[in-house]
Parts: sequence; C-alpha cells; structure tokens
Amino acid sequence: MYIKSAFTFLLLLIFSFTLEAKSLLYKTSSSTSTVYILGSIHLAKPEIYPLDKVIEQAYNSSDVLVVELDAESPESAMAMQTAMVQLGMYPNGKSLKTELSSQTYKQLEAYAVKTGLPLQMLEQMRPWVVILQLSVMEMMRLGYSPELGIDKHFVDQAKRDKKSILALETIEEQMALLSKDDKEYQDKLLRYTLESMSEMEPMLNRLSSSWKNGDAKAIEKMFLLSMQDDNNVKEIYDELVTKRNYKMTEKIVGYLKTKKDYFVVVGAGHVIGKEGIVDLLQKRGYKVGQK
Repeated sequence: MYIKSAFTFLLLLIFSFTLEAKSLLYKTSSSTSTVYILGSIHLAKPEIYPLDKVIEQAYNSSDVLVVELDAESPESAMAMQTAMVQLGMYPNGKSLKTELSSQTYKQLEAYAVKTGLPLQMLEQMRPWVVILQLSVMEMMRLGYSPELGIDKHFVDQAKRDKKSILALETIEEQMALLSKDDKEYQDKLLRYTLESMSEMEPMLNRLSSSWKNGDAKAIEKMFLLSMQDDNNVKEIYDELVTKRNYKMTEKIVGYLKTKKDYFVVVGAGHVIGKEGIVDLLQKRGYKVGQK
C-alpha cells in the first residue's frame, strides 16, 4: 500500500532536491506576467537528462528562477550549519536511547544491524536528523543522487545565465518544520521512516512511472490512500505540505502582479491535489494549464 513510504516521501519534500518531472509542468498568467510551475521531487538518476524540451523552453523564456530553497547560497549553508549544531544534536546526558520509545529504538537497532550501519554514529543525533540521513542514504543506495536534482540543475544554469534566483522559503523555515520540539512527534517521524525503508524502492518506481506520463492524478491517489489509512499521516501532511502550499501560492500570486516571467520549481507534493498550489491558484481565479 506504500503508506509509510508516502510518509517518507513527504519528509523528503522538506528539502528542495528533486527527482524526475517530465511533464508535471504548469503555466499560469496575468495581464503582465507568466509563471511556470514545475512539480518535482528529491534526488535523481542520470537517465532523466536531457530534460523535456518543453521544460527547458519554459525556463529559457523566464526572467527569474524560483526554487523552494537556494541551498547553495552562503546564507543557507551557514544557517544549515547553525541549525545542525543548535537543533540537530542532543546535549550531554541525552541520546536516541534515552529519548526514543523502546519500540522505536528497537526498530532502529534492527535496521542498523540489517544494514551494517554503526548505531553509535547516530546516537547523539536528534530523530529528524537521523530521518534525513537514513532516507538519503537509502535513495542513494538505489541509485538516486542529490547532485542530479532538477533544482540544482536549474540553479547551476541560472548562475551561468546570470539569471535572478529567488527562494520560496528560508532554511530556518524548513528546519523548523522537522526540528519541532515534541518528543512524541519526533518519535513518530522516525518510526514511520524506519517502517518505510523496505517499501521505498517500489514506491519510487511507481512515482517515476507516473512522472513519465505526467500523471498527477496517480500521484495524488497515492497520497490520498496513505492518509485515508492513517490519520497520523494526514496530520503530518497538513503540517509539512498543505500549510506551506498557502504561503507558496501567496508568493506566486505576488509574482503574477509584476512585469516579469518566472520559472518555479517545487516538490510535486506541493503542486498536486486539493489545496495544492495549482488548486489554490485556480480558486484565486487564475487559469492553470498543464503543459
């Protein structure tokens, strides 16, 4: 059912790395501006390049690139380092063993034994950091690389083209979502992630197939099924995705009031479905078409 894997996918959306998005490209316009919105996800495989010509044309015709987070900027790098030190590590006297429930810690021990990962390496990390470490490691094991992410592809291209780059969020805003100071919440996040690992490969294969076909409905269905079967997933989805959609949509509406054209790259979970960016723009009276 991919329930827990869909949950992990939501966690990966917190960062702006991306996977394949061949035709999840949308266009909306005002009397003065055009905004392209490309839905994509975390890490990528080499075979996604070259990207579809429609995507590259949309980028080339835009004045400004917009990403969820410009992770390579000096400001983001410094903020990330600060967040990891201040929010990502336990103080002396605390560790995963002392803070996690016995059930979750046993699951973590079992996963460490199965994968050969030294548990001691993780002990002082808070659960949200462990989640990111384990998820990215698993995706890289499956052949996905952050160096091939679509966000990075376009950020690098925009720098070569001397094109303006804007970010929808700051690193502080993204870190605040995951580093929430709630022991039960953090325990739940890690437990779900551990339970998702065995399902990640088939889920990614299914997602990839849907992307190739530009099948937003199939992707939306995966999330709806996961939330129907587990209210905890819905609660977390609302916190990590839906609330952010409203803020992102507000910024996009602001872009549409300018005299420039924008190419926006966001996680696909923000684009699809009810209360996704496309839906919210339509409710604001904008016509949005899939390219």
